[in-house]
Amino acid sequence: MFILGGFNLDIYSQNIYEVIENNIRKHVLIIYNISENHYVGLTVNTAESDNLTYIESINRFIDINDLQEYTKQNIKRISLC
Repeated sequence: MFILGGFNLDIYSQNIYEVIENNIRKHVLIIYNISENHYVGLTVNTAESDNLTYIESINRFIDINDLQEYTKQNIKRISLC
């Protein structure tokens, strides 16, 4: 579980998606489904860094300062698990 802005989030690897943005592939943790085609997510990293938060349930690090909106068009592969 992760607390973001006072909200408790249960985080699962099924919520990690591959996104291509500006010809760069990255993994994002989708935390909110705005609509059928719009999502809000956080960048996921496998390497530790000072500005990243470790999430034990997915064994990865997220950048809580990189909250972005994604569209279904950006998401190239659904769920990494």
